[in-house]
Amino acid sequence: MDTKQDMGFNTQAVKTHLDGLRQHRPLGVPITQNTNFQFASSRALGEAFHDPHQAAAVYTRFGHPTLAAAEAKLARLEGGEAAVVFDSGMGAITASLLAVLAAGDHVVAQREIFAQTFTFLDEKARSLRIETSFVDATDLDAVTAAIRTQTRVVYIETPSNPLLRVADIAAVARIAASHGALLFVDGTFASPYLQNPLRWGADLVLHSGTKFLGGHADIMCGVAVGRSALVNQIRQTQVLLGGLLDPHAAWLLLRSIKTLGVRVQRQCDTALALARFLVQQDGIVQVHYPWLEGSAYVELARKQMRGGGGVVSFEVAGGLAGARRFVDVLRLIPVATSLGGVESVIEVPSELDFSERELGAAASLTGIRPGLIRLSVGLEDVHDLEADLCLGVGAAVSATVLAGARDESAPCEPAPAHA
Repeated sequence: MDTKQDMGFNTQAVKTHLDGLRQHRPLGVPITQNTNFQFASSRALGEAFHDPHQAAAVYTRFGHPTLAAAEAKLARLEGGEAAVVFDSGMGAITASLLAVLAAGDHVVAQREIFAQTFTFLDEKARSLRIETSFVDATDLDAVTAAIRTQTRVVYIETPSNPLLRVADIAAVARIAASHGALLFVDGTFASPYLQNPLRWGADLVLHSGTKFLGGHADIMCGVAVGRSALVNQIRQTQVLLGGLLDPHAAWLLLRSIKTLGVRVQRQCDTALALARFLVQQDGIVQVHYPWLEGSAYVELARKQMRGGGGVVSFEVAGGLAGARRFVDVLRLIPVATSLGGVESVIEVPSELDFSERELGAAASLTGIRPGLIRLSVGLEDVHDLEADLCLGVGAAVSATVLAGARDESAPCEPAPAHA
C-alpha cells in the first residue's frame, strides 16, 4: 500500500501519526501537557502565529500537538481535508454555524434534530437575525420549497435522534448546491465507521465525539470535518469563542478512535439482533432501526451506511407510564442519557425533552410519542440484553393487561445463549 488512503478503516484508526520515525517511536501519541511553545526567533513566532497550519505549536488555546494528531486522524477517517475538534458537540455545531452565518441569512434545518441544536437555531440564531425554516428532511420537495435566496446553510441529522430517520445526503446535497447553500450533516449516530457524508456531497460533517468516537463515557468533545478553507474559518471562530479540547482529553479521544471500528461493528450486530427481537414481542408497538427489514429507510440506509448503527428506538404500549414501567424494571441496562458507549443505556426521550403538558403537541410535530424508548446498545452479550429487555416487556404488558387494554400475551423469551 502506497498511501494512507489505500488502507482500510481499522488500519487507519490504529496507525500512529509518527509515521516517519522508525527508532523508539511511541505507539501512542504523547500527551503534550503545556500551554505555550518556544520558538527560535521572534520572527518565527510571528510567522507561526499567523499561519493556521502551525497553530498547534504556538499556544494551546489555538491548538496543541496531541489535538492536531486527533484532528488529522479524524479528517482521514471522514475523507475530509481537515478537521477541528471542540470540547463538546454543541461547541462544534454552534461555532460551525456562527462561522458562516450573519444577520439576514437563512437556514433550512431538519425538524428532528438534537434538541439543543433546534433551540440554538430557533432562539439564539433568531435573536441574531438569522432565520430558520424547519422541515422534514426526508421530504426532498419540502427541503426545496423551504430554500430562499438568503439560504446559506441546509442542516440535517442522519440517522436522526431519536427516531432514526434517514435523509438522502446526496439528494439534499444536490438541492443545497443548486441554490448556493452549504450542507452541514450531523453524523453522530453513524460515526465515520458507518457513514461519510462528505463523500455524498456534504460540505461539513459534525459529530458529538462524546458518543461513538469517545465510546467509553469518559470524555466530552465535538468534531467538524470538511474542506480546509471551511474548517479554517470554523477554527478562527473557535479561537474567538474558546472551546478547545485539552491535551489529556485529546489523548483519550485518540485512544478511543483506535477501537472505533470494532466497537461500532459489534454494536451494529447486536442492535440489529435486538431490533428483530423486539419486533416479535407483544406490547411493543413499533421498532425504529434503519437496517431493520420493513423499515421505511432500509433501502437508503443500506446504500449510504455500512451498518444500521448502535441505537434502537421502540415504542411500548401504555404511553409514558408504560415506558417508565419498562425502563425502571431493568436490572442490567441502566437508565442514563447519552449514547455510543461500551455499556448499554436506556432513556425515555419525551421525559427529557417535553413536559407532560407538551407531550401531545410534541408528538404531532416531531413524531416522538410518549411511549418511545431509546436504547443505546453497548458491548454486552446479546442474550443478556434480551433477557433484561424481557423484564421490561413483561412489566409493560402486565400493566396493560391489568388495565383491561390487552389480552394475555405470549411470554417474552430471549434466544438461547449460544445463538
